[in-house]
Amino acid sequence: MEEEARPTRRLNLTILDVVKKEVTKLLASRIIYPISNSNWISPVQLVPKKFGVTVAKNR
Repeated sequence: MEEEARPTRRLNLTILDVVKKEVTKLLASRIIYPISNSNWISPVQLVPKKFGVTVAKNR
């Protein structure tokens, strides 16, 4: 993730750390990859689950 990157919406600071760790993990495992410019990019939605956290795509 780029240092100067700013989220389009604010996140709770507790959730922000969780999202950063999850995105870093997904980038490292090559499940996701950076895209410089696209009209199809959308924010993610954090869904707390009983046994962890799921990051879901907004609809």
